[in-house]
Amino acid sequence: MSYYFQVIESPLDWELLLKTFNDPDVYYTREYGSLFAKMENGQLRAAFYKDELSKIFYPFIKRKVDWAGEEIYDIVTPYGYGGPLLEGREESIESFYYCFTDYCIENKIITETIRFHPVIRNYEVCKNIMDVDYIRKTTAVDLTAPLDQIKKQYSSMTRRNIKKAQNAGLFCYLADNTPKNIGLFIDMYKETMDRNKADSYFYFSEEYFIQQMKKSNKSETFLLFAQSGSEVIAGVMVMNGPKYSHYHLGASKTSGLHLKPNNLLFDYMIEFCKSKGASLLHLGGGYQENDGLFKFKSSFSNANHLDYYVGKKVYDEKRYCKIVDEVRRSYNVNETYFPIYRAKKELLADSPT
Repeated sequence: MSYYFQVIESPLDWELLLKTFNDPDVYYTREYGSLFAKMENGQLRAAFYKDELSKIFYPFIKRKVDWAGEEIYDIVTPYGYGGPLLEGREESIESFYYCFTDYCIENKIITETIRFHPVIRNYEVCKNIMDVDYIRKTTAVDLTAPLDQIKKQYSSMTRRNIKKAQNAGLFCYLADNTPKNIGLFIDMYKETMDRNKADSYFYFSEEYFIQQMKKSNKSETFLLFAQSGSEVIAGVMVMNGPKYSHYHLGASKTSGLHLKPNNLLFDYMIEFCKSKGASLLHLGGGYQENDGLFKFKSSFSNANHLDYYVGKKVYDEKRYCKIVDEVRRSYNVNETYFPIYRAKKELLADSPT
């Protein structure tokens, strides 16, 4: 069987090839990946594969590994969800990885880490290619049902908290994409990260928020605010793609939490995403399985849960083992992280918002 394989660097090639896929999600856009390539101090690439029956598109970030002065690298998917986007027969993933393995070896890439997409379930086609580890549940709201039916599926506590926020005079709205509003969100987001004692990774730069709000050909990001009187007390950043919407980041003022703004804001976000034509709003998960954050999100989704997996693959076993042995001798590392030499940086959790 004939096939074609290419690793894409050109923005134009990226856009043209991605257009050949049916409704690719926002995580596959070059604009989204570029934001996190900067944060990872890496280079954004995408692998494209095509044969007579299938095609595959796979964005990844190539990062330099600092060890013993050698020029070696590893790869990771951008923050959020990704992995190979396959259209066609599942067997083609083996041919794709035959080509991709050659690319990794030739380019001195020693490991690969994939945060698989829970909605498209692409971990299923890769489980025979690499180690695929279950991390935790995520949850999503099915937006194909009538709005009144969706709201009937909220938990009784959530409905009470929405009513409490309404009775307190809170209201929600779509905020204009202005420097002032982005600044308001950034300030609330930093307060939220401080309150949750979040890892430094989640303290995104001001430039990140500005760039994230820019519209691309395949996605658009919106700011939704909850306001009490003249004061904005909570906000969400939601990404809307051709088919799915994604709750991306959330922020709130500690002083207003007793008014339950997040309950009202999530209710508004569901209405908003349905009005935009999305078939599903993915809310993500929590810090750990079935924790408080996950339970809050699940109170809107009627237990419509999805599985989040991470893929791990070693391409150069000899080099990887040498690095791991050295790291283990020098540091007290968390053995559950992969790759171990990035134990202090690599995060497999959803955003703590």
